[in-house]
Amino acid sequence: MAEIKISALELLGSDDRGANYNWDCNRIGTFMMCTRKAGSTSGQHYHEGKSGNKNPEIQFLVTGTVKIHYCGIHEKVIKVAVATAPARIEIPILLWHEVEAVTDCVLMEMNSLQDVQQDSVRIWRKDFEERIKTL
Repeated sequence: MAEIKISALELLGSDDRGANYNWDCNRIGTFMMCTRKAGSTSGQHYHEGKSGNKNPEIQFLVTGTVKIHYCGIHEKVIKVAVATAPARIEIPILLWHEVEAVTDCVLMEMNSLQDVQQDSVRIWRKDFEERIKTL
């Protein structure tokens, strides 16, 4: 089964002013910055890999904490991964996922709204839970 990959960003240094982190991104183009309020959810879909920027989906959690509920589309168990900023989140194709904001947070998605529209298969959580019962 494919898994969510969560990586801490490389801390370059910190002092009383704050901290500096390295983050590597070889993608170019228009990306999205998303704010989410604590308790809200988003996603509830998977990607087929039609868009290069969704294969895999890469997000950077800038502030806050999120839970990522996920399950391979041919699997039976929804798992949960927790990410706390600053972190890099990588979501493989064919992995249904839902992001739950534990706290108010900011995410940078390394894709555009067009990528999302072109390569997202929406399955609401309730419907996905019913689907995996029949596998």
